[in-house]
Amino acid sequence: MEAPAVLLCYGCGCMTEPASPLSADIQKEAARLGGLILSAGIPARLMGGLAIWLRSPSVRAGPFARTYSDMDYVVAAKGSAQLKAFLLAQGYLPDQFFNALHGATRLYFQAPDGRWSIDVVVDELAMSHKLDLRGRLNGPDLTLSLADLLLTKLQVWEINRKDLGDVLCLLADHPVGGDGIDPGRIAAVLGADWGFCHTVERNLDSIANLWAGEPLAGAKFDVASQVSGLKAMIEQAPKSFAWRARARVGERVRWYETPEEVRH
Repeated sequence: MEAPAVLLCYGCGCMTEPASPLSADIQKEAARLGGLILSAGIPARLMGGLAIWLRSPSVRAGPFARTYSDMDYVVAAKGSAQLKAFLLAQGYLPDQFFNALHGATRLYFQAPDGRWSIDVVVDELAMSHKLDLRGRLNGPDLTLSLADLLLTKLQVWEINRKDLGDVLCLLADHPVGGDGIDPGRIAAVLGADWGFCHTVERNLDSIANLWAGEPLAGAKFDVASQVSGLKAMIEQAPKSFAWRARARVGERVRWYETPEEVRH
């Protein structure tokens, strides 16, 4: 099925210029859609593996390179209708039943030829922990910020090699601090939630172990040093009363969620 010949205006639904055809591969399509979303002022940003592919060259080749079958976006609730109209105008097909049932928190679209899908969460990413992304979807980049990308991966308790590799490449390509990964954002999130903090610290140890076994030749930054710096920053960051109260309970009570996969 070809993309529609016209686009809908994302705010009011009026007809505008012809839609561009979908790109030949998912990486180029993610960049194309991201640029259009940014230009249209839609409060939505790419996250997940493709976002890290766009931001970190180290993940494009070598031991952590992989294929992609979907795009993951987060959109502000106030921009959900805009994003839906935008994706429809680009030729993407909505799962009408799923979107009607889960649309307050999630949306699902598929490329017209079925090559890939687009999964959208609204306002927050809720997996092993909740990452609130309200107010963080209007930046100058096509993706979430580097700090938020890191947190979306490290919040997974049952983390796999794919996610560990994504984080390792992010840390190999970008410094912690300066114009890289914002330590203030990480400190603010983890200093308010002991469970989230505990999971991230555990996963950072796994990153260090992976780096020890499979270091990337020519990496801009030493991942072991980056991990050590992050762990020290997390330990020194101010902690909320709720964080300190929950820390006293520790692992005697489960601190993470194991959400069931919502089927499309």
